[in-house]
Amino acid sequence: MSHCERGTPMRTLLVSVLISLSDGAADQWSITARPKQNTTLPCEAPSKTPIIAAEWSRPEMVSKYVFFYRDEQADKTNQDPAFEGRVELADHQLKNGNLSVILRRVTVNDTGTYECRVKQEAAVRRKRAFISSDPVSIVKLTVIESRNAGTGQHTGLVC
Repeated sequence: MSHCERGTPMRTLLVSVLISLSDGAADQWSITARPKQNTTLPCEAPSKTPIIAAEWSRPEMVSKYVFFYRDEQADKTNQDPAFEGRVELADHQLKNGNLSVILRRVTVNDTGTYECRVKQEAAVRRKRAFISSDPVSIVKLTVIESRNAGTGQHTGLVC
């Protein structure tokens, strides 16, 4: 069983500027999983413009990332070793801007905040390919121990 909540940006009708600013705010999710489960971290590109690059990171990771996509494939150059072989796109064709990733065999150490960023315009190639834009999705993942934790189960997006 999983628990998923999607937070909605607070909107106000008093000032139209605040309304337009809140529309661009990141989607926020809370997901609870058990060890050894596979969990989907949801993210969707804000527009239908072609995706140049996408990055999943954790705020405490300065020089590494959870997952990076560019040139129509995963780029594992600076992937944190803790995530090697455990993260992949949920939809390899990125249909409708779906940038969700599946995190396999979660552990208690995976508990934390994950941020998804996307680049949708032509960019000059740099040696370091981290995306500096604001996140389009923020996921707070909690992995909790349980005596009855099953193996291979999938959590996330069961809202």
